[in-house]
Formats: sequence, structure tokens, C-alpha cells
Amino acid sequence: MYSNLEAIDFGRLYSVQRVASTHKIKDKHTWDKKAENMNKKVHNSFYNEMVQSNIILNKEETLLDIGCGPGTFSLRFASSVKHVYASDFSQKMIEILQENQKAKGIDNITSFVHDMEKSWDDMPTCDIVLASRCLEVEDIEDVLKKINNHAKKAVYLTYKVGKSYLDEQVLQAIGREIMPKPDYIYLINVLYNMGINAELKFIDPNEKELVNVDSEEEYIESIRWSLDGINEDEITKARKFYQECLQKGLTPPLRDGRWALISWKK
Repeated sequence: MYSNLEAIDFGRLYSVQRVASTHKIKDKHTWDKKAENMNKKVHNSFYNEMVQSNIILNKEETLLDIGCGPGTFSLRFASSVKHVYASDFSQKMIEILQENQKAKGIDNITSFVHDMEKSWDDMPTCDIVLASRCLEVEDIEDVLKKINNHAKKAVYLTYKVGKSYLDEQVLQAIGREIMPKPDYIYLINVLYNMGINAELKFIDPNEKELVNVDSEEEYIESIRWSLDGINEDEITKARKFYQECLQKGLTPPLRDGRWALISWKK
């Protein structure tokens, strides 16, 4: 007996939406350039605290941190597990992680460059697999299967809630209509079709972290980064919106910081 839900290819629907989306997948060279600035701001955040509070670890377990960036969670969890294996497709991210690890005197992190959309034949199988804010991939079903196959006990991952990384007010202010990116619900349904009934929790944004910029220029650059470019008219409108918010005593909205924490036990 099959239901209509089981007949829907959510992996295929995700891929179609991913290709059509205004928010394009950024390559490793783009993330290489982003790494230094990201390292300055990513380690201490409400988001990190919320993710950590929902993950159960012990010192006898191993952790595979996929898309580890500059070590956001690898460094944070190293003292809670036996060993951390950290991977990212950005060489620069791995280099910064290693610098951070050395500075902190941490000796139980093994880090390496790996593209999660390529072969996983050389990837370690660990007790716990974590994939935080890194699953913007072409074929989500294939990646989810690889993640599941490399976890012995449990998987924790986060994925964006909503159609855009930018606050709706920003898009309206600059007059940009976008094609939505895939929402977390695609992953829930792909997992369902894989026979996995995942647990779902939501991480609502901390307002102070949604505008983690120090100037108008950084504000513009953040919009440009998210949309892969903005034209002069949009820049003018964004500047006007930014200044109007400040004049009203308001913090200029920037990001839509809602995330879904999706987990399951093996």
C-alpha cells in the first residue's frame, strides 16, 4: 500500500527549486574569501548556544562535523567527545580551524578538505554526525543518505526556514522579487521517504544577531552577498532604508534568522 505522499519525489522537487532560486549555491572559492571575516563573528552566538543545548554528547563518542567552517562547533564540542573529525570544502576554512585549534591547545580534532557532494568513501563513520547551516547542495537526498550512513548513533542538522536569507522588509525596501530557496520542509519529507521520522525544533533568531554589521557599507555588502549582487538602484534604496531606520531609532532589519534543527537517532 502506498500513499500519495510516498509517491512524491521530494528530492527531485528540492533540486528543481534549488536551481530556480535567487539564492545560488556559493562555490569553495567564495567561501575561501569569506573565511577570515566569518571567523571573527561566528563563534559566539545565540544560534550556537541553542544548537549546543539540543545535542547530547559524551566523552566516549566520536563526532563528524560536516561543513565545519572555521571550527564553530568542532572547537566548541572537542572537550565533550573522544575525537572530532571536521570537514569543509573550503581550504581556507580548514586552515583557520587549524589555527584556532592550535591557539586553544586542542589536540583531538582531525580536519580535512572534503566536498560533501563528492565521494564519501574516505569519510569516517562516527557516533554523531553534525551538519550546521551547510546543506545548500544540488542533490539533498544523496547528501542526506551519506550523512545517515556515516552516523552510528544520531544525526543533527540545521536548515533554513523561509524563502530567503534576507528579511522580507529588506526585499520590499529595495524592490527585489525573488524566487524562493528550498525550505526545511523539503528535508523533512525527503527523510520521511527514506523511512526516517526526524525530530523537528525551531531556532528563532536573536534580534541583536540578525544585523551583525558595523556600518552602512557592511549592510550593503551583506545584501549583495545574499543576493549574489545588487544593482545601483537597489543600493540607493537600501541606503535610504538603512538611514530611515536609524532616524526612527530602529535597528535596520537584515537577515531572516529562522532555522530548523532536524535530528534523528539510529
